[in-house]
Amino acid sequence: MQRFYVNAKTTGQLNSIILQAVKERFVTDSGPPLDLIDGFTVRGEVLDIASDNAFEESRTRILQAFMIQERHPEIARKSSRLYRALFGAHMLMDESWSEDPKNLQAFLKIIQGRRGVWHALNEMNHWGVLGRLLPDFKKIVGQMQHDLFHAYTVDQHTLLAIRYLRNFTHSENAHELPMCTELMVSLKDNWRLVLALLYHDIGKGRGGDHSKIGAEIVRDLCRRLNLKSDDAEYIEFMVREHLTMSQVAQKQDISDPEVVEAFARKVGNLDRLVGLYLITVCDIRATSHKIWNAWKAQLLQDLFLSTAKILKGRKMTRGMLVARRRQDALALCKFSAQDTERINAFWDNFDVAYFMKHSVRNIVWHAKTLLPHLESEHSFVAARPLRGLEHAHEILVFTKDRPELFAQIVSALQRTNLSVLEARIHTGKDGRVVDSFIVTDDESDPTFGATLKEFEVKLARLIDSGEKLQPPVQGRLSRQSRQFPITPSVTLRPDASERIYLLSVVATDRLGLLASVATVFVRFKLNLLTARIATLGERVEDIFLIESPRLQDPAFCGELETAILEVLEV
Repeated sequence: MQRFYVNAKTTGQLNSIILQAVKERFVTDSGPPLDLIDGFTVRGEVLDIASDNAFEESRTRILQAFMIQERHPEIARKSSRLYRALFGAHMLMDESWSEDPKNLQAFLKIIQGRRGVWHALNEMNHWGVLGRLLPDFKKIVGQMQHDLFHAYTVDQHTLLAIRYLRNFTHSENAHELPMCTELMVSLKDNWRLVLALLYHDIGKGRGGDHSKIGAEIVRDLCRRLNLKSDDAEYIEFMVREHLTMSQVAQKQDISDPEVVEAFARKVGNLDRLVGLYLITVCDIRATSHKIWNAWKAQLLQDLFLSTAKILKGRKMTRGMLVARRRQDALALCKFSAQDTERINAFWDNFDVAYFMKHSVRNIVWHAKTLLPHLESEHSFVAARPLRGLEHAHEILVFTKDRPELFAQIVSALQRTNLSVLEARIHTGKDGRVVDSFIVTDDESDPTFGATLKEFEVKLARLIDSGEKLQPPVQGRLSRQSRQFPITPSVTLRPDASERIYLLSVVATDRLGLLASVATVFVRFKLNLLTARIATLGERVEDIFLIESPRLQDPAFCGELETAILEVLEV
């Protein structure tokens, strides 16, 4: 496939030459040619070379052709003669050319340009110049990524990520991700992120951790470019850690101050945090339009803001965080003295995890919604759309705990075509639970809000009915999943306390998968604390925090892993 893409690129080059020649045949640019730089002329909005052998006379002009157009946005295109010269210049771009300090510095100036950076790099890749100048980049040109969530070859994914990054420098794009635009504009020497993204996947296809391999390769490039040690270390860090922020945000509990503090220690300073946040957003967006969504954006933003507070010296202990959130929530609720006493007694029933995992805004909504039902013997369900997240909803369940509760709720959500993004499970000392589910609908029903209101009543009745848990619906794999099967894997390990265990599940996504895993939890009598559901195209990577005294028995853990693998392979 890589050879196919390289040949397709050659066809594209010939097509560019022919189309430009046709334009020149029927459209004449007015005005005499003007000398722009020695060896180049410009007529109207077209850049041309002064002679057919301009590149043979000076090989540095190859890169100057792209630099001129980057620095002069009024030059819209290149002439067919210049295109033909680029097409035939491959023999000139040998090892000595790629090692020439003049060419390396010209490349660095292109990277450091104020505008037109992506256009220059994209065209350099189109004409094969980028791969000749950077031999390591040539290895990823046309390289396939054999999974179900990368929609592009490695080089195209890389350049698309750079395009998203450079879009943050233009105020007209600020409406998409305003915080990213603000951070990009304020970041000193943001060209370093362009170079980091250019090399962030350079280690793919070489075996081993591509992030570490890429860090070693970019270190050598920084030496060749004669960069300052601070810039080289910054770029190397970005390449080595470009997956870290995404993994922490999606697979760890970022409401836990200890998780955020550990991430802050790894990042080290605000400058690195800003850079890591920006390239993480661009990397995910450039993977596939199915991967990026508002929920991931919110997770990354929350992690960024929490980490920034720590790096600014505004560290808070768990006790301080809980006290602050309870105080702020009460101030916003504006309850009477009697209701304040009731809600405080309700909060005392839950441990610190409840207040750490929910924002003040969420705690306020829970308090106002649940206050009339605190003394009720019946289950209560409420739902609301999530602010700023299209087709996303939070579903709140207040009921008595029972072994099949999570599986029953997940199964009901599945039958209503709701996909679970996150589940937060909180069991009080009196045996009552407050479960919160972040879900998305399938976007097929514009009146889904009314359907959700009906679902609230049906789910509450279902929980109270004591109805036996129905077998989960077994959805069929998509055609893509059958062509690119993902080998299921299950990993079980204790956390630092050795009381709570982290269960990681990787498998091909299908309808009913989460409900099937939940039935295993019921069978093994596990207490589920939290679930983080990450869907990457056709691939799911779910993290469950579970507890049970029997988890300290290796034989029991082996049986659990085997049982989960069985339902994943159905």
